[in-house]
Amino acid sequence: MKKITVALLGLAVLFSSAAYADGLSLGASIGYVNVEDSEPGFDFEANDTGYKLFASYEFSNHLGIEAGYIDFGEPNDQFQGLSGEIDASGWNLYGVGNLPLSDGVDLFAKAGIVSWDADSVIDGILVDTSDGNDLALGFGARWNVNENLGFRAEADWFDIDEADSIWMASIGFELRF
Repeated sequence: MKKITVALLGLAVLFSSAAYADGLSLGASIGYVNVEDSEPGFDFEANDTGYKLFASYEFSNHLGIEAGYIDFGEPNDQFQGLSGEIDASGWNLYGVGNLPLSDGVDLFAKAGIVSWDADSVIDGILVDTSDGNDLALGFGARWNVNENLGFRAEADWFDIDEADSIWMASIGFELRF
């Protein structure tokens, strides 16, 4: 938790100093989250609706950073006659590379870290709580409606050691200042 607090304070300082410069944006996305995990005697594959809130700063047309909060929803699955659910969320920090295709369309790729927490629940009983810091990757496209509003579609993949696969496909918007 201390790492998250220090990272958030650092980002707050960075974004507050950049708040009056071009390149700052705030946004939100909603989308499809898929979680898969298989171990002997345990097979979990489920999806749910998740969301994320983010702030980004572009240093140039090609480079930027993005920080945000992600809620992976509460995917649930049935196994051995029991209902299992994973409730996970996290904070992420990415370096972002942008490729402007035109005045209205950009492609982007991002790489960074996700600091996550997850609760595993079986039939309403909490059976495990875990957390960690792992690799996060993403790519997407942004459509710029005007200089202050853009829409984006993207996919994020999280290399979380506790699961076989976690990814999110989302659509959202961003407001630029």
